[in-house]
Amino acid sequence: MIKVLFAALKYDYGNPKNGLSVEYTNFYDALKHMAGVEADFFGIDEETAKLGYDEANRLLVKTVKETQPDLVFFYLLSEEFKQETVKEVTKLTKTFNWFADDHWRLPVFSRFWAPLFTLVSTTDPNAAALYKKYGINNVIKTQWGANQHLYFPREPEKNPGNLGITFIGKKFGNRGNYINRLSSAGLPVKAFGNGWPAGRATQEQMLEIFSYGKINLNFSETYLVGFKSNLKLLAKLFMEKSGDRYKFVGHRFPDNIKAALGTKHLCIKGRVFEVPACGGFLLTGKMDDNITEYYVSDKEIVVFDNISDMVEKCRYYLEYETERDKIAKAGYERTLKDHTYEKRFKDIFTHLNLNL
Repeated sequence: MIKVLFAALKYDYGNPKNGLSVEYTNFYDALKHMAGVEADFFGIDEETAKLGYDEANRLLVKTVKETQPDLVFFYLLSEEFKQETVKEVTKLTKTFNWFADDHWRLPVFSRFWAPLFTLVSTTDPNAAALYKKYGINNVIKTQWGANQHLYFPREPEKNPGNLGITFIGKKFGNRGNYINRLSSAGLPVKAFGNGWPAGRATQEQMLEIFSYGKINLNFSETYLVGFKSNLKLLAKLFMEKSGDRYKFVGHRFPDNIKAALGTKHLCIKGRVFEVPACGGFLLTGKMDDNITEYYVSDKEIVVFDNISDMVEKCRYYLEYETERDKIAKAGYERTLKDHTYEKRFKDIFTHLNLNL
């Protein structure tokens, strides 16, 4: 039995109004369901709200000393914990952190934190080599996945039958152009999320949409589209918001440039695995990351090259239902076989010499 203490935010970006966080519903829930794993949770946002930042950090160390976990599994978005806290915990037991968004965060955040842990991971295929340039070698590559205990096909008999082409996500960048183009072409499309007329979908509604939508779209483009967005990006080269104040960060201009350029990278996201896990058909935009490392294009998922290609492929797969269903089934089977968080975590445990 491996005792794991999962230390992260319980709520989305630490705000209870946003609902439970991805790290809680995906990572912690997956750990709880793993055979041979005893998982407990330390919600740094909850503890900080009750005790204050300093006392919450002290409580983590106290908890580790008392419960003696084999591993403290962190998921840092920012400085939820003090560096001194991580150092102390690493002296007591093995520690691991899952870094997200290394395609832009590595030069300005991840590289300063990675040496504090026993092991860290990155989903960016280019990051491991960059870490080595900084003299950091405790890094492995992993990838997003799906928690099969949450993302699974919903009951077919409950399918309302009125979901054609669907997209779930905030409206920004070129996303509006994509949806408008499909609508103008007379195709049945509906988008859910902040900025769209339909508004946000609940967690359960999202899972039903993934299962029942005939075509589930995923867009890889960055939000940085247009003059205003790029102007904001330019401002971030010199100023950074900390709490309710701004501070000058122009002294780290070279690293800020690297981070800014990294935001243009079209990376693989969790949605790529979550839709197939629900038995849904995924039509995704092309990426800079190699999606064919995880799925066979046109057999397990489908990739479109540009907006015109997206429209044509939507039109095609709406018509050819048998082919669409065959691809969705193959994507589902591949996800359960290779791309669950349970499999990802087993690989991480192996690297840490923790045997189930």
